[in-house]
Amino acid sequence: MAVNSDKVEAVLREHWHIPATLSPAVFQDLAFRIQVMVGQKYSPDNLKYQLRLMQTKDLKQEFDESACDKIASELLGNTRA
Repeated sequence: MAVNSDKVEAVLREHWHIPATLSPAVFQDLAFRIQVMVGQKYSPDNLKYQLRLMQTKDLKQEFDESACDKIASELLGNTRA
């Protein structure tokens, strides 16, 4: 079953600190990009790497490996259920 954008946004909000100053359009773009990667069946390691880039470059935060692991597990687990 494919993961939808709302689910991706909810998982991101659960595991990452999303700055209040982040534009909703930017956040939706991140969620859409992740949704596409999940739909393309990225490997867990590749998805975690992409999440790392988004967290450090787009959100300008320090890398949180455990959060990225949890996000990847939840989103990839949903597609394999």
